[in-house]
Amino acid sequence: MEIKLYDRDCNEKGNINFPELIFADKVDNNFLYEVIKYYLANKRVGTSSTKTRSEVRGGGRKPWKQKHTGRARQGSIRSPIWRGGGVAFGPKPRDFSFDMPIKKLRLALKQVLKSRLDEGMIFVFDNLNFEMPKTKNFDNIIKKLNLEEKKVLIVMDKFDDNTLKSIRNIENLSYVTANDLNAYDVISNDVVVFNRPSIDVIKSRMEG
Repeated sequence: MEIKLYDRDCNEKGNINFPELIFADKVDNNFLYEVIKYYLANKRVGTSSTKTRSEVRGGGRKPWKQKHTGRARQGSIRSPIWRGGGVAFGPKPRDFSFDMPIKKLRLALKQVLKSRLDEGMIFVFDNLNFEMPKTKNFDNIIKKLNLEEKKVLIVMDKFDDNTLKSIRNIENLSYVTANDLNAYDVISNDVVVFNRPSIDVIKSRMEG
């Protein structure tokens, strides 16, 4: 499968052979829903916590005697029905993450890459390294490709300091190494921009 190859000035340099094993044959939205739910669950921080009546400070003494007061009997001012009391059935810290087979995660990545390819939203550049760290470097690329209104993901085999400093202040632009790329990264962005060496990294991941 051939895809256009660009230089840093967004001029076409010809075509690059994109390994077909990186893409799935079809896209299964129900399957992708399950995988995205996996990534979101693993990102979720379950730190919400409330105190039960046994954890709230105070309340050891009975507020008033059991009988002959005309009031409802009470055993503690830290009962859930009292203001400042404990919480009944409140949230406690929990782990929302769950496991998913690596083969499913690879298939999901193939499917979302296939989806972006069909939309014409995958670009490959021969080189994305620059001699000087300037935001204009990547800003010009985005403008020349008419991607100002899109969320763009930069995928490279590795990032040097100049590249990172050029990327980090651009709105709607995120980045990830090819080794860490996953389906959630791709589906969260409209456009995926690869540098040429990152293709080989992803290919080796799919073969493994």
